[in-house]
Amino acid sequence: MKKSFYFFFIFIPAVILAGCSSGNSDSSFTLEKGDYKFIMTDSLKSKLAEGILTVKTISKDKFSGTYKFTKKHKDFSGLEVMNGEFSGEINKAENKVFINTNPRIADSNVFWNLKFTKSSLSGSWVHSVFRGTSSGGYVKITSE
Repeated sequence: MKKSFYFFFIFIPAVILAGCSSGNSDSSFTLEKGDYKFIMTDSLKSKLAEGILTVKTISKDKFSGTYKFTKKHKDFSGLEVMNGEFSGEINKAENKVFINTNPRIADSNVFWNLKFTKSSLSGSWVHSVFRGTSSGGYVKITSE
């Protein structure tokens, strides 16, 4: 009887509380002002380009800055419209980040749709053109 008392009133609540307290421990990567490495791959995860993304301003859920390619492994659709400036939005409720790699152009652009993970921002990129999507792949941003 004593064992079942401990089991039901101490052990089970402790397990439940421990499970609830873990929360979003999976998403410890933070985005602050500074430099970050990025890698773009195609849909088969072959490297297309690598570079440095520099976050220069952050205001609540918006941020912006510049990026430069340090290595281009091969040409890809959308590369020609990536001009080195970006703007972005953080959706904390959904744990996601959206980056527009050429905020001055609306009809041909490369967009990054990312999710916070433990050590990076990871997700997909898409070259969007006036008539739809041209190409896409994956992108990952890590601390430098």
